[in-house]
Amino acid sequence: MSIVYTQTGAEKSAVDVHWLSTKARILVGNVMRHMQMDTAERSLFREDMMQEALSWLYRHFYVDGHDEAYAYVAARTNLIGYVFVNIRGGGNGHQWELSKQYHIDDNLTEPEYIDEDSRGERVVRLPAALYKRRPVEEAVAAKEDQPSEAERWMQFEREIGRILAVMRGQQWHPNSLRRAALALCESAKGTSNYNIACKLDLEWHAATAIILHYRPYLEAYLAMSPLLQGLVRAEGVLRLRWWEEVTNAALNSGQKFIVILPFGAFTVGYYHSASKGKQLGRIQMGRRIDGKVCNRSVQLGEVGRITKERLWDGAQQLQAKLAILETTATVTA
Repeated sequence: MSIVYTQTGAEKSAVDVHWLSTKARILVGNVMRHMQMDTAERSLFREDMMQEALSWLYRHFYVDGHDEAYAYVAARTNLIGYVFVNIRGGGNGHQWELSKQYHIDDNLTEPEYIDEDSRGERVVRLPAALYKRRPVEEAVAAKEDQPSEAERWMQFEREIGRILAVMRGQQWHPNSLRRAALALCESAKGTSNYNIACKLDLEWHAATAIILHYRPYLEAYLAMSPLLQGLVRAEGVLRLRWWEEVTNAALNSGQKFIVILPFGAFTVGYYHSASKGKQLGRIQMGRRIDGKVCNRSVQLGEVGRITKERLWDGAQQLQAKLAILETTATVTA
C-alpha cells in the first residue's frame, strides 16, 4: 500500500506505487535491450517509455484484475509495439492505423486562454511557451507529416513536367508534356514500357518513342550546375501549373503558362485587342484531326478581371468546341 497526501490529510491507496514504479523500470530496461536501442535512444525516450509502461501495468493489474505475471508479459508486448510503431516508425495496416489515433495539441503556438478543469471550474491556462512536446510526440508528428509514397511520386511527376516545360524551349505542347512526365515517372518506378503504354492508352512502340524522345532533356538538365538547375525549376513553376496551384495573380499577370486541369492540359495566353484597346486572356488547346493540327480558344476576359471560375468554365467550353470539331470531322470522313 502507498500513502497519498490529499487536502484533508494522508490516506492509504490501493495502488502500490513503489511496486508499480519498480516493475515499470524493469520492464523498460528489458524492452530497451530487446529492441537494441542505443544510448541516444535510451536517453531520449526513457521517460516516455516509463509513462507507457506505468499505464499498461496499472491497466492490466489494477483495472483488469490480472495476476502479476500476466500483467508484466502483456505490458511488455504493449511496450514493444509502442516502440516499434511510434519510435521506430515501423508497421503498416492495422498497427499503423492505431498510431494515427494519437492527437497532438500544439500548445507551443496556442495563445493563453481560459479553460475548464476536470471539476468544471474555470481556470487560466498557463502560458503556452511553458509547454514542450515529448520526444515521442515529435516522432509521431514527423511521421504523420511525411507525404505518402503516392504523394511523393505525384510530386516527382510534376517536377519532371516543370523541367520539360523549360528544357523544350518555346515548344508549348501541354498534353504532350503531361503524357511525357507520366511516362518518365513510371519508367523511374521500374514500370515496363508495355504497362506504361497501357496507362497512356497507346501502342507499345509509341510509349517507347515518348520515353526515348524526352529522356535526353532530363539528362541535359542533370548535367547542369546546381545554380542553373535552380533557375530551370523556378521558371518551370511559372510555366506549368496544376489547378490547385493557379492563383488569380497568375491569371492576371499577362505571362503565358500551361495549366493542367483534371480533364486536360491547356495553354493560357494573352493578346492585345486593337478594337477594344485592352489586353485580353484566352485559354487554348489543339487537336490533330486528319493529320492537321486544329487550334481552338475561348476568351477569359480582360486582364485584371480573370478569375479561376472563368478559367474552369472556359476550359469546359473549349472541350465542348473540340468535341464538336472532332464529331464534324468524323461525319465528313
